[in-house]
Amino acid sequence: MSHPAPPAVAFGAEDESHLKLLSIFYYVLAALGALALLMAVGITVLLFGYLGAGGAGHDGSVATGDLTVLIVVMALSVALSLASGILQFMTARRLSQRRGRGLCQFTAAITCLSFPLGTLLGVFTFIVLARPQVRAAFGD
Repeated sequence: MSHPAPPAVAFGAEDESHLKLLSIFYYVLAALGALALLMAVGITVLLFGYLGAGGAGHDGSVATGDLTVLIVVMALSVALSLASGILQFMTARRLSQRRGRGLCQFTAAITCLSFPLGTLLGVFTFIVLARPQVRAAFGD
């Protein structure tokens, strides 16, 4: 004896509202990422200006190893901020278009690493995207 399938829940106003909120929050997070990127670039410019003016050491010299570490750290910071901001902007667009559920889940996983706000946003994204009616709206 087979059991009847549960009735399918239609995509409703609440789902639409949650996707819209998620989209807005990802846009906000992308803007904050852009701000972090500008700050990293600004700090880099200030540091190199300081080092160029002979602000390191008593004789104005800078150890090559220290400068290399500084360049690598700042380059990684800029690259991660840029990549994160682009991913979050793309996710915000995809959520509003109901496309790219896999990209949205990938970005949610990455966003979860940004404790505490990113974790909340990422978990909420997983919860909303796991609903059967939302999956159907994305074409999954």
